[in-house]
Amino acid sequence: MQVDVSWGALEIGQADGARNRLVGTTAMPATAGAGSRTAKLTYYTPPLRGFELGASYTPLPRGNADLPDPREALHLVEAALRKTLQIGGINARLTAGTSRARVRRDSRRLPRQSWIVGSQFTWQSVTFDGDLRQQEEADGVAFRSLNAGLAYGRGDMTLSFRVRRSASEGAVANERYLADLTYRITPRWQVMADTNFDSGPESMGAVVRLGARLRF
Repeated sequence: MQVDVSWGALEIGQADGARNRLVGTTAMPATAGAGSRTAKLTYYTPPLRGFELGASYTPLPRGNADLPDPREALHLVEAALRKTLQIGGINARLTAGTSRARVRRDSRRLPRQSWIVGSQFTWQSVTFDGDLRQQEEADGVAFRSLNAGLAYGRGDMTLSFRVRRSASEGAVANERYLADLTYRITPRWQVMADTNFDSGPESMGAVVRLGARLRF
């Protein structure tokens, strides 16, 4: 359910939280938000001089499990800020978001707290975006990643390059590189090719995939 009034918008239900909605990034595919697919209450302020602010409350966050469990996680609070502006012919977006939840110390269901700051710049058919994010697990171990992506679209073709450098506290950093090419034959049929190279200590090396996608 969504209610729009002059003082903003109020959403109740299994919609994306404020952080996923306002800080969504294409630099690196992200896992579902900690509060996704779970009933929540979200409020968004009306845009003011390019600024938008949102906040969400999820009493029983599902996290990466199939069902919520109050013995593991409770009371997820998320907040996010987005600023949009135009610099000459470039459309820019600056974002920041954070979350905090009550999580049992031995649970891996969702982070105890996290934050992300990012930006996106679009000029004609070229888009560059990047973000720095960190999450702290329930046992206090921190995980940080730096992500960047460059995409070019022309007609029915889209080409993108993405890179991610991540590391847990006290561990060896892992680097991941991805390249994707998509060609749309019809509105429903797409042909795709992607390359994934992982430099981590337990990496599978380079993986190349070819495929087709049919949208219903």
